[in-house]
Amino acid sequence: MAAPAMVCLGLLAGLQRTDSEKLQTIPMMVIGAGLTVTACGQWIYHRQRILRALRETPRNASAHGAKPRP
Repeated sequence: MAAPAMVCLGLLAGLQRTDSEKLQTIPMMVIGAGLTVTACGQWIYHRQRILRALRETPRNASAHGAKPRP
């Protein structure tokens, strides 16, 4: 939640500053956007790993790690 808030804060600060001072808000917005994109990428990667692991488990194995019957 902090990274999107940083982007919003940078936008609001940019609206309140004069032309030459607006450049000071760019690093805050770029860092916030980068953190947001990175977090989304990590979420997608972890989700794919979990789904792949679920697909690879045998369907008739119990939840307690018991091996399926032959």
